[in-house]
This record gives sequence, structure tokens and C-alpha cells, in this order.
Amino acid sequence: MQWSEVLNDSSLKNLPYKIELNEYGQIVMSPASNKHGLLQAEIAFFLRNNRQGKVLTEYVPLRQVKALK
Repeated sequence: MQWSEVLNDSSLKNLPYKIELNEYGQIVMSPASNKHGLLQAEIAFFLRNNRQGKVLTEYVPLRQVKALK
């Protein structure tokens, strides 16, 4: 599967979790747990209160070592 197919598939729109394609074109779904969400909120709160005038972001796209899909 290619990303163009994922983007055009109506059954994959507005999912409550993130999906990725692995190196074989297979969909990998990784729903976040409640614990993950709580920890993320605590970390974001801490960072906002200690940023010392710097701009912060919680989500940053990363380039994978293997071929991107």
C-alpha cells in the first residue's frame, strides 16, 4: 500500500488514532493509551511552565532510517 491509497481510502479518514505504513506497505495502527495521554499532558504542563521564553511543540515529524512510506 502507498500513502496515496491511504489518503484516498474513506474508511481510514477521521480515525481516533494514528496510522503509519511500515517498510512493506502494511498499515500499523498505534492507539494511544490513557496513561500515555496523562503523561503527555503532565510533561507538556511542566515544559510550558519552564520554557524560559522558548517556543515548544509536542509533535514533530521524524524521518525514519528505512525508506519512508
